[in-house]
Amino acid sequence: MLADTFQRPLRNLRLSVTDRCNLRCLYCMPEAEYTWLPKQDVLTFEEIERLVGIFVGLGVDKLRLTGGEPLLRTNLPQLVAQLGRHASVGDLAMTTNGILLGPFAGALKAAGLKRVTVSLDTLQRDRFAKMTRQDELPRTLAGIATAAREFPGFKINMVVMRGVNDDEIVDLVHFA
Repeated sequence: MLADTFQRPLRNLRLSVTDRCNLRCLYCMPEAEYTWLPKQDVLTFEEIERLVGIFVGLGVDKLRLTGGEPLLRTNLPQLVAQLGRHASVGDLAMTTNGILLGPFAGALKAAGLKRVTVSLDTLQRDRFAKMTRQDELPRTLAGIATAAREFPGFKINMVVMRGVNDDEIVDLVHFA
């Protein structure tokens, strides 16, 4: 069993399946130009599955797929199915910005994804566009609506920034 410096068991593994993202959030990717990893440096599904097998053997039983934006990874439902075949994995989750979630939610659930967390920092379209450099709030909200149907009890994350979106905390709580 893996343990941290306080001898607590490490049972959770976050897997970044891509460095690519379809947003340019000010707090996450501030550069206008960004150099992505060359495709040959990104782990294949087989390499990811092999690593997961090693970590599962060390006691990990919770996996979270992240990115960048994990839904930009081609054939992500196939990877979910491969990872879900590990009998010891009791929780398979994903964090997403929600933009592409609508078209993929059903396939991801069918492949074995158990939980989804959607990142949403504002409900104001102009503010969303300013914070992310993309006018994608409608697609994010559509993804959230789909998540509510496919993954009851899904979570919404908000990065609260003083003077930027801290005036929306109550609105986002009511929305959630």
